[in-house]
Amino acid sequence: MLQAFLRQYARGEAAAVRPFLVGRRVLDLGAGEGYVAAALHGRAWTCSVDVGSFRRAAGPYVAYDGARLPFAEATFDTTLLLLALHHCVAPETVLDEARRVTRARLVVLESVWRTRAERLWLDLLDGRLNGLRHGGRMPAALRFRRPEEWHALFEARGLRTVATRWLGGRWERLVHHPLLFVLDVPG
Repeated sequence: MLQAFLRQYARGEAAAVRPFLVGRRVLDLGAGEGYVAAALHGRAWTCSVDVGSFRRAAGPYVAYDGARLPFAEATFDTTLLLLALHHCVAPETVLDEARRVTRARLVVLESVWRTRAERLWLDLLDGRLNGLRHGGRMPAALRFRRPEEWHALFEARGLRTVATRWLGGRWERLVHHPLLFVLDVPG
């Protein structure tokens, strides 16, 4: 049942990011099971990458050390970081690596909070859901941030915000606040 939910959620994420993809080579960084890459099949060649071998979908998948991506500079046209940065011990390092291997665009989806109650819900829900994934090997959420904190991080890295969008339905926005950031990498 959990895998069916994750596949369905990934299809929604893929639909949300599809209009913002640039080029034909896409990296899904922090890909989890690889369901987003599978949902993008046919639109772009997508390689999934994560810190463990969490793959459950077909397609190219690489496990890496969480610090240095095993790709040359500007290998990918677009890199997706979908609900991934808040799981990183050093999100700045992961973002810098994503920027290094990306030619044109980063698409970041993050759970954000604006009030203490929203933060409490994020901690509770993310911890429970990810505790069920991969026998508890999925890294715990460590770095939830407010929208303005993500914007400041992106700006400090020289990324230009092209668009931001709130995602999810009414119920989802009551307990989980997914905010999509579309960022261009300066050439």
